[in-house]
Amino acid sequence: MRFFIILLVLVAAGCSPLYIPTTRNVPLFREQGEFQASVIASNGAEVQTALAVTDNVAIMVNGSLLRQKISEPESYTRSHTFVEGGVGYYKSNRRSRVEIFAGYGLGKGTSYSQYYFFTSDFGQKDLVATGTYSRIFIQPSFGQNNRRFNLAFTPRISLVDFSEFTSNDNNPSNNTVTINPDEKPRLFIEPALTGKFPLVGNLQGIFQLGLNVKVSPNEYFDYVPLQFALGIQLNTGSLRTRVY
Repeated sequence: MRFFIILLVLVAAGCSPLYIPTTRNVPLFREQGEFQASVIASNGAEVQTALAVTDNVAIMVNGSLLRQKISEPESYTRSHTFVEGGVGYYKSNRRSRVEIFAGYGLGKGTSYSQYYFFTSDFGQKDLVATGTYSRIFIQPSFGQNNRRFNLAFTPRISLVDFSEFTSNDNNPSNNTVTINPDEKPRLFIEPALTGKFPLVGNLQGIFQLGLNVKVSPNEYFDYVPLQFALGIQLNTGSLRTRVY
């Protein structure tokens, strides 16, 4: 556990990209009526919820928030907010569980980097800018159905579209410049391994290790390539294996 905490700190503090993918919400439902709510620490703080509406249909709503004071090379507040929702299909048997979700989200982030479309206004250099984006995702998961510990693999696919950037070069005396870049959405493959284990009562522990791999060439924004997350989850469903 000490290794996981050290890894979380290093991943959270070691980079400052603009696009921060959410931790994959992997409910691994067994039956209708199950509800899950999770609080997760990763690149910021996240809240995840999911509900099994029927024995095969589920919904989820997730949100993330990051606020970080940066002093070098410029003093500014790095930030990131994102909210998404999804609907999915799930199925379980005595040994395994599978699910697939599709969803949509909106977000905004502020970071320090170089953006080619601000060159004519502020010159060719790194600067503080805020980007607004949307994301469509498809998220299949394949997991175990055990009494004590469950591991799941989730090869999520995301299409990320930054529609607007604003900047005043971190100088209040400058006019804020708004740019709508003529760029197509960028495709990412975001696989992750998620582990869940019982703590006490209906509380579970969660850890997740994820990669974010760009598929589209020539990225014009920075992104988080590696993520590690730790969290606690309230699960109203039983932690024991379902009886068939």
